[in-house]
Amino acid sequence: MFTSGQYRVLRAISTMGNISRTQLVDITGLSKATVSTLTRELLDRNILSERELVFGQGRPAILLGLNAVSACFAGVSLQSDPGQILLTDLHGEILVQMDLPRISDPDLCVNQIAKAIDDLLEQAGDRAGPLGGIGIAIPGFVARDRRMCLRSTALGWRNVDIVTPLKDRMKVPVFAENDANALVQGEHLFGILRDCPDFSMIIVGDGGIGCAHIVDGKLHRGFHGGAGEISHTTVFWPDGREPERPCSCGKRGCLDTVSSLQAIRSMAHQHGLPGSPEELEMLARDGHADALRILHTAGGAMGLAVAQLVQLFDPSQVVVLLDEPFREGVFGAVLRQTMETNVMPRPDWETTLTLRETRRTDWATGAAGIATRQFLFSE
Repeated sequence: MFTSGQYRVLRAISTMGNISRTQLVDITGLSKATVSTLTRELLDRNILSERELVFGQGRPAILLGLNAVSACFAGVSLQSDPGQILLTDLHGEILVQMDLPRISDPDLCVNQIAKAIDDLLEQAGDRAGPLGGIGIAIPGFVARDRRMCLRSTALGWRNVDIVTPLKDRMKVPVFAENDANALVQGEHLFGILRDCPDFSMIIVGDGGIGCAHIVDGKLHRGFHGGAGEISHTTVFWPDGREPERPCSCGKRGCLDTVSSLQAIRSMAHQHGLPGSPEELEMLARDGHADALRILHTAGGAMGLAVAQLVQLFDPSQVVVLLDEPFREGVFGAVLRQTMETNVMPRPDWETTLTLRETRRTDWATGAAGIATRQFLFSE
């Protein structure tokens, strides 16, 4: 869609925000004449727009930015039931959105997604540019080609190609991705970590524990596309026992059986306690022994897994997304302390650990970001 030079200009503006042509010369290493030609081509195609004047020494500089309404992108999340579908502009701003009942039959799912996109485009009207692509976030393993869902327990899929029929019907590029990978790519393109070349993100949600990594500015997929499956790393309880409940993968001792919301609720119910994060943290704060033990176990296992991740990948930041009571309570405190205790001391640098909330739209926005990223960078 774009030349290599145009992609370099788009990457710089997407990362830095509104910048001048002079700044583009410095960032891209291209000549003034080349930058002038490339930006004019992108302005003529309505991908860029001229913004405000910046006054300083010499002639005023005109800032260039992405034209938000030059294209729109559909993001579909099948991570929960109901799922969600939305349209974003070129800046990742949500234009319109709706819930999407999760359908396991692939053909019916394609029909449902296509109809929902048509409805959203009609609702958005002039606020949306032409549809530039579609991203789908799937809870499960997705092949490196971003076409085939190799396995999804939640959807009951195995070797399902949902991309090709949707692409044939909508006549735009379509990409499927694991839900955690979609979320981390949306964060890297639109979020506060957009200029961070190396970071890892862990998601603790109702669907289990997800994880994804950005390495050297790109998603790290692994050889088979399964990098980031931290939920199935083996951990042990503080007294050395393996968890009694087997994991859905068939093993015992997986992180998912100790630190996921489902595991925490299960442990709480076994002791006659409420399973909500708010109530469990409140009991722990009041000194309830079983509540404290459950949260220490879950937070400690997660902290150990994060420490191992830091030792293996050396990210500049690790972001853990989880409910507010856990972030501010015993779970979060034990997580942080365990990670710090088990990471090798480094005198000159350290990995920043951030605990943050999740928004329901994050997965669908991340899915739209996959299509946006391909549109802007062809990667």
